[in-house]
Amino acid sequence: MINANELKIVFDTYYESLVTYANRFLYSNDECEDVIQDVFAELWQTENSFPDEISLKSYLYKATRNKCLNIIKHNKVKDKYAATSIHQLNDDNIFMQHVLEDEISRQLHEAINTLSTRKKEIIILSLKGLKNKEVAENLNIKLQTVKTLKSQAYKHLRKKFKDLSIIISFLIANKMKLELPL
Repeated sequence: MINANELKIVFDTYYESLVTYANRFLYSNDECEDVIQDVFAELWQTENSFPDEISLKSYLYKATRNKCLNIIKHNKVKDKYAATSIHQLNDDNIFMQHVLEDEISRQLHEAINTLSTRKKEIIILSLKGLKNKEVAENLNIKLQTVKTLKSQAYKHLRKKFKDLSIIISFLIANKMKLELPL
């Protein structure tokens, strides 16, 4: 294991050249310096022993390269996400789909809140993916009670959404009309 004095000597010897090496891969000098700080922090925290200076140097450069590669991969993912987000923001169809989904979700939660307490609990647990048996165990009620209350709740929700389905159909039809070439 490297002691504090040895680490300082290694740091003073290789820091600048490792930052320069990292700069081949990364554009920001601050980012390169952060990478090298991380390399030295890991060197200090791990119990590495190096038989000679060549092994130590090889470790430092490989660790720097690997950290730079990880940053590049991470940046690629961020860039891809940003491009997808920009595309989605510019696409009117996706925009309309998101608006409809959010509105339906809002109205569903609003409708669920109009249910009695027990029915609301059952529907919320069901929406979380629990099976009827699990809901019954969770709420400490009989399975048949869950089935009955769930059926009544769905009937109530279908009534609430009967009018909404007409509105959604109308919005979708108008959106499609706007997109049809004349």
